[in-house]
Amino acid sequence: MRRACEFACLALACVLAQALPCAAQRPSLEVQGYAKNLSIRLSSPQSGADYLLNVSRFRARSLLEFAARVHAEVWLDTELLAGSYLRSDDYRQARARPERLEWTLGEGAGYEARQRLFRAFASLRLRRAVVVVGRQRIAWGSGFAWNPTDILNPFNPGAIELGERSGVDAVHVSMPLGPLSRLELVAAYTAAGAPGSYAVRGGTNYRAYDVRALLGRFARDWVVGGDFAGYMRGAGVRGEAAFVRRYAARDYLRAVLNADYTFGDVYGLVEIYYNGRGHAQKAAYDWADLSAGDTYNLAQWYAAVSATVRLTPLCGMSLYQLANLTDGSLLVGPAVTYSLTQTVELAAAAYFFTGRSDTEYGRQRHVYFATLQWYF
Repeated sequence: MRRACEFACLALACVLAQALPCAAQRPSLEVQGYAKNLSIRLSSPQSGADYLLNVSRFRARSLLEFAARVHAEVWLDTELLAGSYLRSDDYRQARARPERLEWTLGEGAGYEARQRLFRAFASLRLRRAVVVVGRQRIAWGSGFAWNPTDILNPFNPGAIELGERSGVDAVHVSMPLGPLSRLELVAAYTAAGAPGSYAVRGGTNYRAYDVRALLGRFARDWVVGGDFAGYMRGAGVRGEAAFVRRYAARDYLRAVLNADYTFGDVYGLVEIYYNGRGHAQKAAYDWADLSAGDTYNLAQWYAAVSATVRLTPLCGMSLYQLANLTDGSLLVGPAVTYSLTQTVELAAAAYFFTGRSDTEYGRQRHVYFATLQWYF
């Protein structure tokens, strides 16, 4: 963690040093964030044992502006975890890979208090470029549940908190090449002794479609890919693909195509995903990679469906579904949200899993969760 802190502090210092000549104007500071309580009933996919987990999180997001050239953000999470899940083998396995820039405040029988820097970055606006350094979210790709070109920030499409996207410690340079074109360069920091990640990405607009191409070296793997986004007869259409040349392993292609449309008060999206790293037969699934977090999906073909409807100005319903088209198993996630006030929201949801016991989603147990969130 010390090396990660040194990287973040050095990167922030370099950017802020560039701001000193223009900092005669008094800097402005704004604090935003939320307080959230998340209660989850879940089961172990290995043993089948039932657990309870309660997460109370306070996120303070500090935004600092130096004149018009420098913007800095620090997102500090303070969490209290409690419940029987903390005494399980599943939790010990999940904590076997500690997060950088995270530390424990205290722990005991059935509880743990911790803090982490969810984001910590500064951006410098130059005449012909914007330089961002520190822990940041670099959102590449146009997919919904899956992003083949977003290798820097891989995301689990079956996560409970779908809005929580992890960040990466990196230097990100973005240079406009015209009103509709842009070139991006990224160098990402990794743990001591591990190879870094480097990428270049260019984008432009062609016949009302945004198109982008990517070339990068991620750890020991080379990746080439691209994505597009646009509209066709009132529907949004997006797609992306990436070919991964792996070091001492099998090369593979991943690709996504989706479309969304709004029907009055109902919004719907459908996405198809091809995962060349996966397997065409469930007997060949690599369950060890899934348990270790090295991959989030085991098969080759998937589909995702998302639909939301506003029942009243204060109440809405949504449905999130993932389908493994190889083995026929499903994740079905209905949810209901209700706005108690303009800043307080209550939500209840579940993940129901169907399929045979030897399928990807069929071997999992149902999960129920509820949240109460206050924004400030």
